Amino acid sequence: MVPALSEQLSHELALRFASKCYTHLEIAHFKDNFKSLADHQGDVEYWREDTLCRFLALPEPLRAGPVIFHMATYLGAFPFPSLAPCILTREAMLKVVTIMTGRYKKILKRGNQDKVKLLFRSLAVYDRKAAMPLPPEKASVLHDGATEQIPEDVLAQDRSEKDVQSRPSGFAVDEPANDDEDEDEDDLALAALDALDAIEVFKQDQKTDHKVHRAMIPVQNFKRLLMVLLLFGGLEPQSAILSFGEDLNEERMGEIDASATAMLAAFDPDPNIQGIRYTNFVKTASVTMPDLFEPFSPLFEHFLFSKNINLSRHRDAPNIPALLETPKSSPIYRSPEDTSPSIFTDTILSQMSTSIRLLTPTSTLANIFQSGARFNQLYSTASHGTSLSSFGRHVLSWKSATILLISGTLQEKDAHKHSHIQSIVLGAYLPDHWRDSSYSSSSSSSSNRPTPSTDPSTRTTATLFQLQPRHAIFPANPYNRSTPVSHFSTKTGIALGCVVPQASRAHSQNSQVPILGPVSLLIDTDFLTATFQHDPDAGSGAFLPDPGLEAAQLAMKPSSSSSSSSSAQPKKLTLDIDALEVWGVSFPLLTTSGNAGQAGEPEDELTRQKKRLAWEDAEAARRRGVNFGGDKDGARALLEMAGLVGDKAGNRSGGSV
Repeated sequence: MVPALSEQLSHELALRFASKCYTHLEIAHFKDNFKSLADHQGDVEYWREDTLCRFLALPEPLRAGPVIFHMATYLGAFPFPSLAPCILTREAMLKVVTIMTGRYKKILKRGNQDKVKLLFRSLAVYDRKAAMPLPPEKASVLHDGATEQIPEDVLAQDRSEKDVQSRPSGFAVDEPANDDEDEDEDDLALAALDALDAIEVFKQDQKTDHKVHRAMIPVQNFKRLLMVLLLFGGLEPQSAILSFGEDLNEERMGEIDASATAMLAAFDPDPNIQGIRYTNFVKTASVTMPDLFEPFSPLFEHFLFSKNINLSRHRDAPNIPALLETPKSSPIYRSPEDTSPSIFTDTILSQMSTSIRLLTPTSTLANIFQSGARFNQLYSTASHGTSLSSFGRHVLSWKSATILLISGTLQEKDAHKHSHIQSIVLGAYLPDHWRDSSYSSSSSSSSNRPTPSTDPSTRTTATLFQLQPRHAIFPANPYNRSTPVSHFSTKTGIALGCVVPQASRAHSQNSQVPILGPVSLLIDTDFLTATFQHDPDAGSGAFLPDPGLEAAQLAMKPSSSSSSSSSAQPKKLTLDIDALEVWGVSFPLLTTSGNAGQAGEPEDELTRQKKRLAWEDAEAARRRGVNFGGDKDGARALLEMAGLVGDKAGNRSGGSV
């Protein structure tokens, strides 16, 4: 195909994006940002790699600049892969912003589900002989396990870009062969060309495209990209980008590296080529981490806010830059007096946000950061001890959704029978509040007793998950009707996805230990050990298995080396618990005025729980002050009859006599 025709259609698509996907004010901000930082060569304005990295405030320790720039030079050539990598001119950069922010959906309706494939192409190295050593002349550009960007000081480009190189070098790759193999259809590019009535042109251009099934994403490159996504989790379009890299100390870098390693394992990289294949990438990015690339949207939205444009200033006043940026804030709230280490960090929250969506008060599912949720620490073994009664006091009084987190250690043996300790982090998102199963059905008249939710939508949004050593998600089984999602008893402990035995004459239901389900977690009463099972062959249960983990378990053989099965794990794990935490989920911004307090302002679940705990403390103090004379035994018998102390007291806070 004639290159001029491709460039003309690419230009028309950029104009279509500008007119249909943005307001005039947003385009003005974008032009000002681009022009103020652009390099010039002849009549051409373009951005270099260091310019893009500086604008996006990519921290140097992450070394992700070449990866992001390589993505941009591919996306800037959209919808013609044969033009990639391209020069980041203003039109090319506009297409990058349109794709990264998802604004293309306003005109490309057919391409909504194909963005994952486009992002894979933008990250991939196309090499039919990837498993073979690279020639010396190509191996020389490799540095520290990742391919580096060749300097893009340019040569010449067609017509107005005569002094600029038309095809700057990208990652070091082997040139693909143009054989007669059928290409995979690219729905997003087809939608773009369909909008321009140029489908046939696209099909001709695609003949020179790289073969997606011969491509792979280098492990180190993708890990660096994951670290960027974890760092910018919770970013908003007007957030101060620099503030996200300010606390990037050694401890935070260790947290991000650990989470990125666990997420990378979920993509099942090929150990022979140290790369991620297309099939694994699409499966994991679509099923296990559907919101993985969400931070790109607010990050590239920053192109649409210029500090040099201030519409609020008067005509004759000096042009003082507008203060558009807001400081970074965390939705995780802990008591100022609690200085103990916590499992729940901003990095863990960013990792969870790639897979878990919260059920909002409006009964809609939303991304963790976009939902406006706040996370309040209700219980932790470090602060409240390892007592089931303490767990019940602080957790059962919370009448909204919760997140349970457990960190522990495993003792594993490799192929050479060498033991080593491995950290593991498990958790669960439960949209329904906790209830004490120790209550008997005959005493259901108590007004203080929590009752289970009858809304089936809350059951199907519950999620069990594993964050380390491999990221895996186990959503609630929508067809399950018998196995409870969660079970708490002061006699048997905490169970998620376990089968609760039926009561017998010899034993009550509350005294029988739950049985592990196909995908389940059982925590002992002393909070010292927990057992996690992921056995898809055991049948159907409360939670569905993770497809990636299931495939890795099937591929794991007893004789395999540790390197070939590093992303797999046994079907049953017993871990020593280091810490257990429960966090309450509240939505202060979505609280209705029907729960208004005395000041007429909305009252969230955290405020209501504080009032409930304060009332319980006052009741306990009042009971301790009751004067029964010297008959303590009679006084206790009276309180037991009233259900305030003893076995029938449930989770109430009673006094002693």
